[in-house]
Amino acid sequence: MRAFYVAGGGTPGQRGTTAHGAVAQCLGSGVLQTILQPETGLAIWTRPCRRPPLRAVQALLDGPAFSLIASGPPEAATRALMRQLPADARPLGQDISLLAVQFARLVPDRRVRLRLEHLRDDACRLFHVDAVRLRLLCTYSGQGTEWLSEDDTLHRMAVMQAAVFKGTRHPDAAPRVRHRSPPVSMLPPPRRARLLLCIDETGIFQ
Repeated sequence: MRAFYVAGGGTPGQRGTTAHGAVAQCLGSGVLQTILQPETGLAIWTRPCRRPPLRAVQALLDGPAFSLIASGPPEAATRALMRQLPADARPLGQDISLLAVQFARLVPDRRVRLRLEHLRDDACRLFHVDAVRLRLLCTYSGQGTEWLSEDDTLHRMAVMQAAVFKGTRHPDAAPRVRHRSPPVSMLPPPRRARLLLCIDETGIFQ
């Protein structure tokens, strides 16, 4: 695992690392585990060498908007989700399964709720904190999720970055990081489409 920095611990300035207050960000997947630390409100896994399967993504964006949900252990939930998608989109399942396994390590019962959405509108355009304990977001195509650091600086997640946010139901007092879906209604129609993966605990989501 590569080194990372979280405000209140570690060493800033290490390779592949940035920090914004209660936010940890790193090239290694182990950074997601820092969301369990009491000072961390957002953990971002930057995956610069990974790209979504382009044909798989395009197979989903060529059709109408949708929201698909599946729950259970990571592998079973991924299979259930993939069965709802066209065959050309199946290669995306490997990455969804990878993220589901990573998220399951953060929650008590190791079960997940997957939601894959093809969006063409502003969705949740107001900055907010989700009514969950933890939530993972990853954008496969289009504009990424926007979030505010403690000084209200606006940041936008890149395609394929995976981020775990603490919500209002998490028991610790870490600063919560407000975020939103990017406003896209003013963009030309071809640029409005987004493919977003959201992972929650089963039974705790909003």
